[in-house]
Amino acid sequence: MRAGLLVCLLVCLGFGATAEPRKLTITDALTRCYERNPELAAARADTRQARSSYHLAGVLPTGSFIGGATRGWGPAALSSFSALPRDEYLQFQQPFFPFGAMKKGQFVAWLNWKQSEARLLFTKIQLMRRTKDAFYETLASQQRLTILRTNSELARQIFESSEKETRNRRNRRNRRLEMLASRVQFNQVQQALTQGQGDLQADQADLAPLLGLARGTELEVVGTLDTEYSHLKLDDMLKLGESSPALMAIRQETRSGHEQVKLASLQGNPAPSLVALYDFRLPSYIVGAQITVPLDWGQIGFDVESKERAAIALDERYRAAQLELSSDIHKAYAAFTTGAINSANYEEDVLQPQEEAVRLIQADYRQRKLDYDVVLLAQQQLEEIRVEFLRQQLTERLALNALEEAVGAALELITPSPVEPDLTPEPDLEMPDPGH
Repeated sequence: MRAGLLVCLLVCLGFGATAEPRKLTITDALTRCYERNPELAAARADTRQARSSYHLAGVLPTGSFIGGATRGWGPAALSSFSALPRDEYLQFQQPFFPFGAMKKGQFVAWLNWKQSEARLLFTKIQLMRRTKDAFYETLASQQRLTILRTNSELARQIFESSEKETRNRRNRRNRRLEMLASRVQFNQVQQALTQGQGDLQADQADLAPLLGLARGTELEVVGTLDTEYSHLKLDDMLKLGESSPALMAIRQETRSGHEQVKLASLQGNPAPSLVALYDFRLPSYIVGAQITVPLDWGQIGFDVESKERAAIALDERYRAAQLELSSDIHKAYAAFTTGAINSANYEEDVLQPQEEAVRLIQADYRQRKLDYDVVLLAQQQLEEIRVEFLRQQLTERLALNALEEAVGAALELITPSPVEPDLTPEPDLEMPDPGH
C-alpha cells in the first residue's frame, strides 16, 4: 500500500514538473523562432536550391559516349568507310548551348537566386511579426486574466455583502434588487474569466508552433506592452520600405521575367556540337564539329511571345506591389500613432484619475465615512478600466509589429538582442555577364 502511494506521488510530481510553464522573454522567443522554425528552414533550403540552379546553368550540357559493333557487309562502312565483315567503334558527342544562351541562362539563374534570398529575408520578417504578435497577445491575455481574477474576487465580495445586507436590513425589496444585480454582475465576471482562460490557451497554441514547440505546450511570457517610438516618421518609413525584402523579391522576379524573354529568343540561334569517332577494327578516328540550326515551326516564336506577356504581367504586379506597400505603411503608421495617442491619453485622463479616486475612497472608508460596498464598486470599475487600457496597449503594439513587416525591418530596440540566424552562410555569388 505504501509502495503504491509512493509511486503515485512520484508520478504526480513528474507530471507537475513537466507541466511547469516555460518562461520566455521576447528575446528568447525570437531567438528560438529563428533557430527552430521549419518555415525559415524551408526558405533557407529554397535559397540553397537556387544556388545549385545557378551553378547548373554555368556548366556544359551532358556529353554522351556511344559504342557499337556491326556484323556483315554494308552497314559497317558507316563507321569505318571500308567494307569490313565486322567492325567495332566508339563515338563521343558533346552538345553546346545555342550561341549566347549559356551566359543569359546563368544570368537568369543568378536573378532567381537573388529573388530567393529576398524571399528568405521576407520570410524572416514575417516570422518576426507573427512571433511578436503571438507573444504580446499571450502577454496581454496573461495580464487580462490577472485583472479578471481580481475583478472576480471583487464581484464575489460585492455579491456576498449585498446578500448579507438583504438578510439583515429592512426594505428588503430594494436590497434584493441590489443583490440580484450584484449576482448578475458576478456571473458575468465569471464568464469573462472563463473566456480569458480560453483566450490565453488559444494564444499559447498560436505561439508554440512558431517556436518549434508542439501545440498545447504551456508557456509563460515575460515582458511589457509599453512602446516608446515617437521618433518614427512617416517619410522615413516610406523610404525604408523601398528596400523591403518583399518588394526586392518582386523586383528581381520582374528582372528575371524580362531576361527570360531574351533567353527564349536565343533558342533560335545555331547550336554547335563536337563529335569524335574511333574505329577499332580499322584503327582510325574522325573528329568533327557540327552546327544545328533549328527550323522553327512556331514553337520558339510562341514561347517568346508567352514570355513577353508574362514579363508585362510582372511589370504590372510590381507596380501594384509598390502601391500596396505604400498603402500598408500608411495604414500601419496611422494605426500605430493613433493607438499610441489613445493609450497615452487614456492612461492620463481615465486610468490615473480612477486610481486616484480609489485611493481617496479607500482613505474615506478607513475613516468610516463610506460603506465597504462603495470601495468595492470603485475598485471593480478600476479593474475594468485597466482591461480597456490593456486592450489599447495591445492595439498599439500590434500596429507597430505590422509597421515593421511593411517596411521590412525591425524598428523595436530589443535588449538583449535576439540571436540572428545566419541566412547566407555560403559566399556571395558575383553577378555574371548578362550577355546581350
